[in-house]
Amino acid sequence: MRISSAFALLLPAACTPGSGAAPEEPQERIACAVGGAAEFIENCGLERATVESAQVLIVRHPDGGFRRLEVSKDGQNLLAADGAEITQSALKGNRWEVILGEQRYVIPVKADAPRE
Repeated sequence: MRISSAFALLLPAACTPGSGAAPEEPQERIACAVGGAAEFIENCGLERATVESAQVLIVRHPDGGFRRLEVSKDGQNLLAADGAEITQSALKGNRWEVILGEQRYVIPVKADAPRE
């Protein structure tokens, strides 16, 4: 019992601010219309990553759902990285406009994104 009591006392200290855990970076915000919404609202989060030399974007919905997209090799389109649905997307100036099922996104292109 003594070991479990000591562990119970240490556990809250490990979860408190300043305990050495890295602070979470704020997500980039993008305009989206999820769940068939008619209007775009800037309330989706966007994470950018490189996975095996491919640019991957994770769009996080306000309800906790998310979609993973992959930038095409020529940088002109965003493709569904998982799931059975196919994206409709187009590069328009400095942003991609994407439709994926009932979800629609406007995603800014980063300066280092591939473009041909």
